Amino acid sequence: MAQPQITADEAETSPVMRTARIIRVQPELSQLIKLTKTQADPSKLTPLRQKILEKVVAASLQVDATIAQIDNEIAQSNEVRGYLSDKKDKAVNRANMLSIVAGGTLGATSEGLQLPSGENKASSLIGIAAGVVSSSLAISGIRAQKGGTRLFDFNSNMLAELFERSTLEDSRYDPIVWSFLSDVAPTDPEGLSRKERLIKTWITLKRIDLPSTSAGKNKIDRVTSQPSDKLPLTIDDLEDRSAMLEDVRAKISFLKRDLSVLLSSFPINELN
Repeated sequence: MAQPQITADEAETSPVMRTARIIRVQPELSQLIKLTKTQADPSKLTPLRQKILEKVVAASLQVDATIAQIDNEIAQSNEVRGYLSDKKDKAVNRANMLSIVAGGTLGATSEGLQLPSGENKASSLIGIAAGVVSSSLAISGIRAQKGGTRLFDFNSNMLAELFERSTLEDSRYDPIVWSFLSDVAPTDPEGLSRKERLIKTWITLKRIDLPSTSAGKNKIDRVTSQPSDKLPLTIDDLEDRSAMLEDVRAKISFLKRDLSVLLSSFPINELN
């Protein structure tokens, strides 16, 4: 959809110019607007337009590359989480089945002893044993609900830079993408940068505790871990890691929308 053309007076405050500043073409776009307003020779406008287009395409590709890395980490995290979940479900089902079988068998034996033989003492002992065994297996099933742990040995920790933690070489954000995350969204009610808004949302949703607390630091260690840390992650850790990465992915995707708006703001005669 065509966007309203911005004027020189709006240049410093418009969302388009904010995007131009992030991808470092603000001087060229300002000059293009001024020359178009004065109806300058088109031959002077074409190089400016070409340079802006090149920067927009480069920024778009950088967003795609960042999203691809995030998607890979999400996929690996989900793989490990799926493995632990399957293992947990098997352990829980096994405990439940054993509890039913053991309780039923011992219960039947206890009842059987009370028949003509009248072995009340033995029956009571077996009944107690049935209760103990069933309770033990039930407790085992409850413990199994938590699931096990596993090392996350994939070379990616795209959340680390957001928390100023040690970052793997392939997990550093491109300067343009990082500038976008560090910029304040025009619609943010508290004037927070996009990365600050993400962190505040995660705290509100209990993905992490306050980073200043011991619990918060430990959780951040786990969701930003790299293979060399050798930190065992739980199902909850992996679920939170994937969810937080998806939030970052969605936030970064908005830069593609802003790049589209920037291109749509070009003077109409330059698009024809």
